[in-house]
Formats: sequence, structure tokens, C-alpha cells
Amino acid sequence: MRRLLLLVVAIIVYGSLYPWHFEFAGRPGALTVLLHSWPTAWDRFLLRDIVINVLLYVPVGAVACLAWLPRWPRAAAFAATAFGCALSLAMELTQNYVPGRVTSLSDLTTNTLGAAAGAWLALGFASEVVPLVRGHARHSSRSAALLLACWGGYQLYPFFPILTSTRLRQAVHNLLAARTLSPSATWAAAAEWFAAGLALEAIFGRVRGFWLGVTTMALGLRIFMPSRSLALDEVAGAALALLLWEMVPAKRRLAAGVLMALSAILAAELAPFHFTAHAAPFYWTPLAATFENERWGATVILLNKAFFYGAAIWLLVRSGVRYLVAGGTLAAALLLLEMVQRYLPGRTPEITDALIAVAMTAALWAVGEPRKRGQERVIAHDV
Repeated sequence: MRRLLLLVVAIIVYGSLYPWHFEFAGRPGALTVLLHSWPTAWDRFLLRDIVINVLLYVPVGAVACLAWLPRWPRAAAFAATAFGCALSLAMELTQNYVPGRVTSLSDLTTNTLGAAAGAWLALGFASEVVPLVRGHARHSSRSAALLLACWGGYQLYPFFPILTSTRLRQAVHNLLAARTLSPSATWAAAAEWFAAGLALEAIFGRVRGFWLGVTTMALGLRIFMPSRSLALDEVAGAALALLLWEMVPAKRRLAAGVLMALSAILAAELAPFHFTAHAAPFYWTPLAATFENERWGATVILLNKAFFYGAAIWLLVRSGVRYLVAGGTLAAALLLLEMVQRYLPGRTPEITDALIAVAMTAALWAVGEPRKRGQERVIAHDV
């Protein structure tokens, strides 16, 4: 869990201080700006930001609490909350010197609340979570849980619905108005849903097609998420995944999942398969092109890729490939495919995809590596 905590903190620090260009001359004091940054006007967009900021730090509090629970069983939740507050304070003060970023006391408050919520949730469910993360459950179950967290975040982010009939009618109209399907996008959606089914199976045992179909209700909930849309490709992909789930024998599903995931990544990276003679620039700065989108858009993209690439790595590992080989091979392949994207119109080649594969390999290994016999720690009865 400590390795996972380091990874979570590294991601937050990188995203909070991006693009890592600092200007100190002529800037007012960071603490003064922070103390005078409380919002004066409240609207639904501010409320949406509050929800997002709370959820952003829930993993920090939860992972920190679980990491420190064996050593400080009575103070782990308080320590995790204080750690989340300190991390957010450091980020807010430093953002004062990053052009384009805003120092906000509201962000500090909501981030701290998120860390507290994550810590107390982890503490409250310690009896269920600790066996999962400390080696008393199958390591594939722990990795699957991490993948499903990324998958759920991608499906439902930003988790703040707008329940209006106007939005519902517009979403349905846009869905029905679509006349064409993208084969690569449809196949990618099918591969994602099939991999999600395998992850569910790793945790809960055999999953029938009916229960996998129930999870597709997440697509319906997407209609009410601000700035999100539901594409015909996604609906068709989910339906195709359900069909394949019923057709492929249970003992062949893992092999089918590997094939689907790898082929879908290849198709998604090389679409639309029309090459030009002139090469586009390659972005060597991690997340440079991704963060050119709005924050919600960048988050959705990152969660989608984290699940997609992480699922491919996890399926390869379940097939018998070592983490280092699976993650390293996928990262190298993604880097090569991104280089090829320089000759594809409308694509933005960057190093981010390869680094996401590396990060997901580290995260999956951190939570999924089976411990050697005798190394598991027994949690005290007062936890």
C-alpha cells in the first residue's frame, strides 16, 4: 500500500503543478492569496468543482489510512486526513506561482474533506478491505478492484448529475441522430466491457451475462453527467461484449479478453488508418496534449486509458506473463504506435500513453503482487 500511496501522490503532484512553469517575480505572497481566495458567489458549477475536489482526494485518504493502519491502528485515519490536508496545502501554495493555475481556499477545504472521507471509509470497512489488500485474498482480486475503480470513474465522472428533462431529450436525440458507427471505437468499447466482466469475475466468481448486462446501466446514467455524452459506438460495443460473453465458453474468456484488448488498442491507436506524408510534432512532455482539454475532459481521458491499458496488462499477467514483461512490452508498443501517429491526420502523438502503461503496471503490481509466506501482517482486533 505504501507503493500505491507514493504513486497516488505523484499523480496528484504532477497534475496539480502542470505544466511545471513557475514565475516567482512580481507574485503576491502565496499565503495571503490563499487566505483571501474564498469564493463569494455560489452556483452549480462551483458545487460541481466541490464534488470533484472531494472525490479527487478520497484515494489519498483511503490509501494512506490503509498503509498506516498496521502501525498506528488508532491514529491512522487522523494521520491520513492530516496528510491529505498538508498535501493539498502544499499544492495550493505552490500553484500561486504557476501561470494559469488558481490558489483556492475552497479547494484546500474540499480536498481535506475528501481525504477525511477516504480515511474514515477505509477505517470503517477495514475488516473487508484489509484482507483484500494484505494478501488474504487472491492477488488477481486486488488488481481487479483497482481496475474497476478506474472503469467506474471513467463511466460516471464527474459524478454530479443534472436531472433535467431537457438534458435527457437532448441526449436521446443525439444518440438516435447518429447514423454511422466507428468500427475501431465499437471494438474498443466491446473490449472494455469484456475486460470489466473478467474483472468482476475475478472478485465475485462466475458472472452471468445478465449481471454483466445490469452494469451497462452505467451508460444510461452517463446521460445525466454534465459535459458527458453517450455515443452510439459505446452502446453497440456494450451489446457486442454481452453477445461475446454468452458465446465464448467460460474457460476461453481469458484468452478472448487478451486478444480483444490488444487488438482494440492497436485499432484505436492507428485509426482512421489514413496516413500522410508529413509528420506531426511529438509531445515529449507527459500529459502535455491531454491537459490542453478542460479538467473534466482530461480526467475522463486518463481514467479511460488507465483502465484500458491496465486491463490489457492485468489480462496478460493472468495468462502467465510477468508484470515487468507485460507492462514493459505494452509501454514500448504504445510508444512505437504513438510515433506512427505522427503520420495520422487529426491525432496528437505523445509519450503519455506509454507512461500510463508504466504507471498502471506499477499500481497493479503494488496491490496485486502476492506476498511471500510469513510476510503478511495480522491486523489488531481493535481496528
